[in-house]
Amino acid sequence: MARVAIYLLVFMLQLPAAASPRGLSGYSLRVWHTQDGLPEETVQAFAQTPDRYLWIGTSGGLVRFDGAQFVVFDRENTPALRENSVFTLVVSSDGVLWIGTDGGGIATYQRGVFRSYSNKEGLTNPFVRAICEDRNKVVWVGTDDGLFRFSGDKLTRIDGQGGVPEIAVHAIVQDSHGKLWAGGSTLLMLDGNTATEYRFQGGFGENRIKSILETGDGAIWAGTVSGLQHKGVHDASFTRISGITSTVRVLSDDLNGTLWIGTIGEGILAYQSGRISKLTAPNYLPSGTILSLFKDIEQNIWVGTQTGLVRLSATPVSTLPILDAEDSDFSTISQDRDGSLWVASTHLHRFIDGKATSFEFRGPLAGIKVRNVFRDRAGVLWVGTDGRGAFRIKGSQIEQFTTRKGLVNDFIRAFLESRDGSIWIGTDEGVSRWKSGEFTNYRVPDGLSYFSIRALLEDRAGDLWIGTERGVSRLHQGVFVRDPVVERLQTEKVWAIHEDPEGGLWFGTRGGGLFRWKSQRLTAYTTAQGLASNGIYHILEDRNGRFWMTGLNGIFSITRSDLDRIADVPSYRPAVTLYGISDGLETTQMQGGTQPAGSLTSNGEIWFPSNKGPVRILPEETVATDVPSAVIERVLADGRDAPLSGKLALPPGDGKLEVHYSAIRLRSQERIRFKYKLEGFDNEWTEANQRRVAYYTNLPAGQYHFRVAAFEMSDPEKVSEAGIAFSWQPHFYRAAWFYLLCLLALAAAAWVAHEFRMGEAHARFQAVLEERGRVAREMHDTLIQGCGSVSALLEASSALGDGAPEMKRELLEFARDQVRTTIDEARNAVWNLRHQAASSGIGSMLSQMAQQVSIESRIRIVCETTGKPSALDPPTEHDILMIAREALHNAVQHAQPHNVQLRLCFETRKVRVFVMDDGCGFEPSAVRSNGAHYGLIGMRERVERLGGRFVVTSKAGQGTQIEATIPT
Repeated sequence: MARVAIYLLVFMLQLPAAASPRGLSGYSLRVWHTQDGLPEETVQAFAQTPDRYLWIGTSGGLVRFDGAQFVVFDRENTPALRENSVFTLVVSSDGVLWIGTDGGGIATYQRGVFRSYSNKEGLTNPFVRAICEDRNKVVWVGTDDGLFRFSGDKLTRIDGQGGVPEIAVHAIVQDSHGKLWAGGSTLLMLDGNTATEYRFQGGFGENRIKSILETGDGAIWAGTVSGLQHKGVHDASFTRISGITSTVRVLSDDLNGTLWIGTIGEGILAYQSGRISKLTAPNYLPSGTILSLFKDIEQNIWVGTQTGLVRLSATPVSTLPILDAEDSDFSTISQDRDGSLWVASTHLHRFIDGKATSFEFRGPLAGIKVRNVFRDRAGVLWVGTDGRGAFRIKGSQIEQFTTRKGLVNDFIRAFLESRDGSIWIGTDEGVSRWKSGEFTNYRVPDGLSYFSIRALLEDRAGDLWIGTERGVSRLHQGVFVRDPVVERLQTEKVWAIHEDPEGGLWFGTRGGGLFRWKSQRLTAYTTAQGLASNGIYHILEDRNGRFWMTGLNGIFSITRSDLDRIADVPSYRPAVTLYGISDGLETTQMQGGTQPAGSLTSNGEIWFPSNKGPVRILPEETVATDVPSAVIERVLADGRDAPLSGKLALPPGDGKLEVHYSAIRLRSQERIRFKYKLEGFDNEWTEANQRRVAYYTNLPAGQYHFRVAAFEMSDPEKVSEAGIAFSWQPHFYRAAWFYLLCLLALAAAAWVAHEFRMGEAHARFQAVLEERGRVAREMHDTLIQGCGSVSALLEASSALGDGAPEMKRELLEFARDQVRTTIDEARNAVWNLRHQAASSGIGSMLSQMAQQVSIESRIRIVCETTGKPSALDPPTEHDILMIAREALHNAVQHAQPHNVQLRLCFETRKVRVFVMDDGCGFEPSAVRSNGAHYGLIGMRERVERLGGRFVVTSKAGQGTQIEATIPT
């Protein structure tokens, strides 16, 4: 265990046994129990890790304490802790916390990770009583059955072999010479490979060791179950210390050579030069069973007892208890000419050199309840009472003033002596002025703002300021006047009025904060500007220009220069020193409303009344504190815990962030303030004051860095920061790639829409072209060819002249038939009619057409059909008929053939049409449309529209063959 210096207890030990802990001057005592957050009352061990956390071993689990709240680790939430009872704690040089449990082996903690060691690692006994790291950074472990040493991650048992006797270990210490002492069932000293066993006189109890310590003089002390043993540097054996018979559980020493002994049942013993002093329960400690002592780096002393945790801290504040001071409803403090202090409470007391004596008036004042005491410049003592008026005591003469003698009211609140020697008396029902034995009274009808008086002050101009329960009044040359101060404070409870050396007037209110009236300008100060409280009961100003004020939250001080600066720079934050829980005022309620509610003594002491007695502050003994260490303890994203190590990548969610932060300060933390900022979201720092959680909702996805700063009210310029960076991943529909994909999709959709529209336009245009082509083909294949046939018939008829009338009549009849046919075909072509009616078959239609063309042209045309006929749809039959017709007409008109053959071949899934002639032939590659003939082009278009193949085979002088293959 680290060396503990608890020299501060010397003062306590010198006090009478019947004294109250509240009377301890210079130190505050704080006790925690299970209702304050401890898992169990029994506190067995302490340690402090490099991050400044205090670790507390209790019988109910391991506890981490930051000064404000306890965090418990046990078997329920920490699997590495196999047993809740933590018996010993040690922090090794590498910052690892070693945890010895009572039946669960060893566990370690570092950077948020717990690890356990048990039988698997070589620890054969799980009851760990002591852990020690030697100067070679080797960790030793003592158990109920054996002494072990770590080698890497394994434990090796040392006792029971190599000349080292078996031992049950309860304490391990390495002395200044490098020798290792292990005590338990016996006492061993290990020097390299040599073991020396020490035995004490007496039975088993004399030799059962509970604690070992080497003091500064090199002596070894061994605490046993029945006392204390000592061995000097040059002594060969141990000597029992007489007068100590209880079990010595823990040992420590201080720089003054005092040995501090924690015992089982007798509290703490101080041993020096053979003398023993005791600090026992219940006067000072919650229990007489002391299990551990520890001094942290803030110089706090921690005491682990059987029934609670104790912290002792140096403080410049002391509460001096007086008889019947508990829960008094009023109290005033005033200094007399001789330096003594009058403290008026349920009874009147007088403090001389810090010692209180009860003061009883005799005669007319016997048994009265005193509210306040005032000494005027002439040395006359004035006493204000609770219902008995005011008494004027001049030497042996006592004069009582009540309503019968002209006093406005018999309940006295305040006294004031003005420059002209008048005595002003504030009461529950108005103000009275006494001069030359005469009273002048001022009430609400006279212009007083309210009847209940709380404070009186005469400023340097001679005006009287009267603070009441409802506003402030200003009496100028005997007349009440209204000004901006009176108007602004008319609804405030003005309990304190002070004038500074520069003429500034300060008004303290019950809940509205502090006000300054200077240079015709009124400035308001509240907790928003940095005050510790909005309730100001009294204002004192010391010779250094520092204001001392009491309020709802205790006592606080602030320099007047800082307050003046706030008036010019509202954003400035002053340095405020708060005296509260850490100074022993956790259950203290400050008093005010009856004057004087505080006193600044001639030697610089600050005194204020409270419900527990007068509170004294020695400003020169204020304990300096370092900057509190800000930490982030927990991060919840959408209600789920997030890891605190590394850069966080939070999954997509609702954007709800909750950050729990704190500051490590083992003294009470009422002086600590916080501010935080979420970079990437907040533009300015958020003043959190004492709130320790930051909430954010609907955070968008992005990169963030949360920063929290902790600082003391008394030094806001010095801050410590903690931060954590994280990225909040967006939902896929909010990711950049999704937006890019959507953009690309929109572009693609626009392109598809454009292409579709252009396709439709092209389709419509192609349909127009196809329709034009179709009309052209139909006109070519029907109307033009029909007209051509009619023209040929008419020419033949004309060529006969007057002869052969029968032949001419026959030719004219053919011409009329052709005209009718041509008209019908043209009509069908115009209306895009098809042979919807049942046809006689394509073969039959081709045969009829061939016969008609043969008659017209007088050329032999043979038509034949091969294969098994299959049904064709009317449009296909029409196109085949038009193709064959065009091919026959081309043959008879241009080829000059002797024979023409038309063949229709039905094949599997296709039909072929052949038109062959033995005419003059032509060169197909040389054929071009001359702007008037489109026969071949029309036939090819018809075939291709049907998905077929069109082939023209011809050669000059060798005839022509046209083949059209059409799928069925």
